[in-house]
Amino acid sequence: MARIAILLNERCHPTECQWECADYCPVNRMQQECIVEGPTGKPVISETLCIGCGICIHKCPFDAIKILNTPEADESEIVHRYGYNGFRLYRLAVPPLRGITGLLGPNGTGKSTALRILGGIEVPNLGDYAHPGSWAAAAQRFRGTALFAHLDRIRRGELRVAHKPQYVDRLSEESATVAEHIAAGGGNASAAIASLGLEDRRDRRLAELSGGELQLVAIGRTIATEADLYLFDEPSGYLDIVHRLEVARVLHRLGENHGVLVVEHDLALLDYLADQAHLLYGEPAAFGVIARAMPMRAAINSYLNGYLREENVRFRTEPVRFFSHPPKPASRLDTLVEFGALEKEFDRFHLRVAPGRLARGETVGIVGPNATGKTTFVRMLAGVETPTRGLPPPGVTVSYKPQYLKATQTASLRERSTALAGDPNFDAQLFERELVPGLHLEEVLDVALPDLSGGELQRAAVALALARPATLYLLDEPSAYLDADERIAMARLLRRQVERQAVSALVVDHDVYFLDLASDALMVFSDEGSGGRRGTGAGPFPMREGMNRLLRGIEITFRRDAETRRPRINQEGSALDREQRAKGEYYYEIPD
Repeated sequence: MARIAILLNERCHPTECQWECADYCPVNRMQQECIVEGPTGKPVISETLCIGCGICIHKCPFDAIKILNTPEADESEIVHRYGYNGFRLYRLAVPPLRGITGLLGPNGTGKSTALRILGGIEVPNLGDYAHPGSWAAAAQRFRGTALFAHLDRIRRGELRVAHKPQYVDRLSEESATVAEHIAAGGGNASAAIASLGLEDRRDRRLAELSGGELQLVAIGRTIATEADLYLFDEPSGYLDIVHRLEVARVLHRLGENHGVLVVEHDLALLDYLADQAHLLYGEPAAFGVIARAMPMRAAINSYLNGYLREENVRFRTEPVRFFSHPPKPASRLDTLVEFGALEKEFDRFHLRVAPGRLARGETVGIVGPNATGKTTFVRMLAGVETPTRGLPPPGVTVSYKPQYLKATQTASLRERSTALAGDPNFDAQLFERELVPGLHLEEVLDVALPDLSGGELQRAAVALALARPATLYLLDEPSAYLDADERIAMARLLRRQVERQAVSALVVDHDVYFLDLASDALMVFSDEGSGGRRGTGAGPFPMREGMNRLLRGIEITFRRDAETRRPRINQEGSALDREQRAKGEYYYEIPD
C-alpha cells in the first residue's frame, strides 16, 4: 500500500523547534530529500520517498505529523484534497430529492467538507490541489451516477441550497433581532418562529441569547429559506432533550417535500430523524471515506459494530454494546454521599431539590429540559453557588467540571499536568496511564490549551477533573462538542473509573446514548409547567423509573434494538408506541 503523509499546519511551529523531523529522517540522512522546507516555511514530506519508519512522528515536539497507509478507497475516488500533505476526502454522499439522509462519522473525517461541496459552497478539486476546482469537471467525474444531476444543477446555478452551519455561537456577533435574522432567509419567517417556539423571543437581539436559543434561530433561518436542498450541520448542539425532539419533528415535516442532509452525533436523534445514512471512516485530520448509503437502523448498528460488511472494512477494535439497567440489590447500595433538601431563589426562578443518596461506585445522570436548575444544583454541591436554604453535604470532597469551558492558561495539557504532578490533589499516574489514552488525548498533550478545539478542550477538562481525587465527581455536559465515538469512549471510561475507585458521580447531559452507557440511576428535573419560573429536582431513581418520569413529560417512547440493545425512539403513533404508552412504559425495555 502507498503512504499518506499529513502535516497538521495549525500544530506545526517550525520557528520553535530544531526541525527534528528532517534531522532524524533516515532518508534525509542518506542525502535524499524526503522532508524539506516548503514555500510556507513549514516541512513538506515526500510520500514517494517516505519509508514509513515513523521516526518523524515521534520526534516532532508538536505532534504535527501523521504517516498512514492509504485507505481501502481507490486514489481515483478522491473528491477534494487540501494541499500536498493535507486532508483528503474520498467519495461523496448522495443528497436525497425528498426525505432525510444522515452523515455519521468521527470529527475530522470530512462531514462538513462534504456538506460544503454538496451545498455548492466549496468547489471540489478532485485531488488536484494545485489548481482551482471546477463544477464542470466535478459533474463529469460523476457522470452516470446519482450525483451527476445534483452537481450539474450546481454548475448551472439552478440548485437552491439552505445551509445551517455548525458553529452558531458566531451569530451573537450580529446586531439583528431574532425576527430580523430569520426573515432574512426570505421565506415564511413567522411560521419558522412559531414552529420552534421562538415567539416570545422574536424581538430580542442575538447577542442576548443563550447557545440553545442561537441554535434554534439558526435552524429557523434555514427552514424559512426557500430551497431545494437543506443542509444541517449538528442541529442538536446546545439543545436539551425536549428541544432536540421538537427540532426533529420540524425537520421531519420539512423532509416530506424536500431533500434534507444532516450531520449529527446524537445517535438516538439521528436514528429518529433520518431514513438512511452514509457512514464515514478514516483517520481524523488525515483522510475520510464516505461509504454508500444504508438504511438507518443498519447504518447505526454497523457503526456501533465497527464493521462495514459491503466494503469489508473494520474501523473499531471491539463493538459497542448496550445493556438494560435492572435496579441494583439493596445489599449492594452502600451510601457514600447523602444530601439534604436544597433551594435556590433568584429574581425570576426558584429551584427546589429533594434530598437524595448516592451509592459508592454509582454514576447518576441528571436529566431534564434546560432552565430547570440542573446546573444550579451541581454548582451548589460544588460550593460555587450558595443555597438559599439547605447546605451541601459536609465532609465530601468534590471535583467539578463546569458546563462552559474557557482556557485561561497558555500552557499545554502536558505542562499543566507536570505542574500538578507533586500536588496531593492530583493523581499524575492515573492521568498519564488511563485518562490520557482513554480519552485519546495523546496527540494534543503539547498543544496550548487556548488552541484546542471545543471537543479537545472538553476531553482535557474531563481528564483533569477525574485525575483529582474526590468523593463526588460533578460533570456538567461532558459530551458537548464530542463526536459519537468520543462520547462512547468517555461514557465507558467514566463508569469504569467511578466503579474502580468506589466513588460517586453526578453527570448532567442530554445525549440518551451517553447516559445509557454511563449511568446507573437518574435524577429528573422539570419546571412543573411554570414556564421557566420554577424548577424541581428529585431522585436518584433507577434508570427505568427515571427515564419513564422524563419521557412521560416529553411524550415520546423508546425501545431497545434487538441486535445491539441500543435505545431507539419509536415513531409516534406506531403500534409499539401505542402499546408502550398504554402500559406506561416509556423507557425502551421492549426490543424490536
